[in-house]
Amino acid sequence: MKLDIITPEKILFSASATQVVVPGTLGDFGVLPGHAPFISTIRPGIIVIDTVDGVQRRMAITGGIAEANPEGCTILAETAEECTTWGAPEIEAKKTEALHALEYANTDAKREIAEKKIALVEALQMAA
Repeated sequence: MKLDIITPEKILFSASATQVVVPGTLGDFGVLPGHAPFISTIRPGIIVIDTVDGVQRRMAITGGIAEANPEGCTILAETAEECTTWGAPEIEAKKTEALHALEYANTDAKREIAEKKIALVEALQMAA
């Protein structure tokens, strides 16, 4: 099946997969080839992808929308990052940076951005 994970900045993943598990707002759900049409919101967590070459990839996501159909799955992510991108020191530095941004956020928009960064870092920590 075709799987696309798209953020506002880039296409994070676009390839064939045998299965994907997504952290839905009402609970995790899996998508396999031939899945019935389905739309769900996504909570912060980890997307687990089983690729056709047998490799399992993990993506941290802060939220978004997933749409599944018999041909595949498209995930429109608020923010997402492959879990192998950052190691423990980088995750801690990003968490400190996000907490600092939240502490000094003087508008709702800045507060929302900082909260999304914190959610992404927490999802990455869950994957570590």
